[in-house]
Amino acid sequence: MSRLLFVLLCLATPALLPAQPLIFPLDDNPVQPAPPPDIPQSVIEKVDASVVSIQHEHAGGTGFIISKDGYLLTNGHVVRGDDAEQPMQPAEHITVILHDDRKFPAQVLGFSMDPDVAVLKINTGFDLRPVEFADSREVSVGQRCFAVGTPVGLKRTFTSGILSNIERTDLATETVVFQTDAAINSGNSGGPLFDRQGRVLGINTYASRGRNNLGFTLPIHVALDMVDDLKTRGRFVRSLLPLYFTSELYDELARTLGVEEGVLITYVLKGSSAYESGLRAGDILVEINGDPVSARTRADLLDLEWNYTVMEAGEPIRLTVLRGAPGDRERLSFEGILEELPPMPAFGRHAGELNEHRYATLGLGVEKLVELHHIIHEIPVDTDGVFVKTVREGSVASRADLEPRDVITRVNDRAIPDLETFRAALDEALAAGEPVIELEVVRRKIRLRTGLAPDYLMKNRTVLLIVPAERSEDVDLMRRELLAKGATVRIATPGGVGIPRPELGVPLEADLTLEEARDADADVVLFAGGEGAGAFRDNPAALGLVRTVLNDEKRTLAAVGPSALLPVLAGEEKLDRKLTLPRGISGEAVARGATYTGKDVESDGNLITTTGRERSVLREFLQTVAGAGLR
Repeated sequence: MSRLLFVLLCLATPALLPAQPLIFPLDDNPVQPAPPPDIPQSVIEKVDASVVSIQHEHAGGTGFIISKDGYLLTNGHVVRGDDAEQPMQPAEHITVILHDDRKFPAQVLGFSMDPDVAVLKINTGFDLRPVEFADSREVSVGQRCFAVGTPVGLKRTFTSGILSNIERTDLATETVVFQTDAAINSGNSGGPLFDRQGRVLGINTYASRGRNNLGFTLPIHVALDMVDDLKTRGRFVRSLLPLYFTSELYDELARTLGVEEGVLITYVLKGSSAYESGLRAGDILVEINGDPVSARTRADLLDLEWNYTVMEAGEPIRLTVLRGAPGDRERLSFEGILEELPPMPAFGRHAGELNEHRYATLGLGVEKLVELHHIIHEIPVDTDGVFVKTVREGSVASRADLEPRDVITRVNDRAIPDLETFRAALDEALAAGEPVIELEVVRRKIRLRTGLAPDYLMKNRTVLLIVPAERSEDVDLMRRELLAKGATVRIATPGGVGIPRPELGVPLEADLTLEEARDADADVVLFAGGEGAGAFRDNPAALGLVRTVLNDEKRTLAAVGPSALLPVLAGEEKLDRKLTLPRGISGEAVARGATYTGKDVESDGNLITTTGRERSVLREFLQTVAGAGLR
């Protein structure tokens, strides 16, 4: 756990950026630079077919093939989506481009942001050429190396240099990284750094803003340690006996403590597994499972920690420590079980693995409170609640003087032990239209009371939310944002069945069947998208409801994703209003005479449609729906 403490105490981090690609106009006749003279042509030919370009809707980068059946390695930041609420959600449409320009859709099996690694899979129908790996534990300063990068839309480039440093520990990363003077520019992210034999030394990850010849590479042995987890579990799973921090025994500290070997335990969280096993701050760890352990430098410590992080959770671990002052020391051993560290919050270079639950209408986003929050943000250990991740300036949450890193412990005097209780309590208060929702907050070691005063712009308006029989991942988002706007929300499903919500353990109950919805009094009828929405197109009750609302100028018809095709299908004549919907079904709408605009959100008369492709688009759509309700 020492690497976490180091991240928290690191005060002087260089201005580094992930080496993400820039997109330039494609030159039809690009001039190909001659290969650097110190890279043998035979080696260039050997590695060329193993390096790929990666593109998606937000950015892209480089990757390389690690198996002939289509597994690839790249950086996590190359494939990560841009939804801050779901940091472990990859980009939606990822394309891998081989050296010969053939393109294949890729699946992200899993990724991590620190260490910055992702595993992808493509299916080509033919064997690919995988790279060979060097032993990145056996490298030396001054060793010749070369990088291969493929900026989006540009031909790949080869740049050469040396390993300038092989023990960088001052970049706030979880592991040691290499530094190279081989040019690492935009587009190199996720690409390989090779030795002179064409074997991979590491994954190019960071570049230094405004400085030349400062590129940083994740050692390949670190990435390979993560591959199985990313393939099978979708994320990197750390194993440890939580929760304690350590420090290397640098020379001055070793002399002060009167020891030559070991690792100093600097902190043990009271009540944690490490504490219960018997460890205490000030102990000097000298053996793990009978093997001597020692670290005299930060690099030694990070390497040691990494070796145990990648062990299997559930394995027993035996820790031997020295306790007491020099001359009066005891040698003690403690037994424990390695545990799987749960998803981590954001800190240092780690973007975090916890989903954020955001009420954009209130300007508030919260996430599950975990043990590391207590350590990182100095929150009292006995505090339960939800961690405030986002407060938008000028919002309802901002007016309530909430701040990021606060912990909300009570809502209207209801204790909040977890995120699920918070969601239920806040939704209940919003549904009741309470003018002020009282909150109790812990800010570090201070307890405060405040209140949210929602604007309720849709007060006295009813939204009938029509949901497919199968789960629709957008329903919770739409319902909570509509409640925060003051709308009364009623749910209708085919057959009146509840909507599964595995994250809460209880379904969202339906108020009406789809057949009953046609006669329900509602200002807005909103058809959700998601799985099963395609079944609406053959459902007479759904099509009848669409026709009824379209013909009533006092009501608004809104539709998300595939449901946006319903207004085209419901009428016997050509739809006389503009709409938008997912590109994959736009051809059908056009063939039936509809006016398809391709916008994220389209509003024409009492019809509002959206592609629904991202959460930000859905929120723009709901804002448009709220505005229509004020006509």
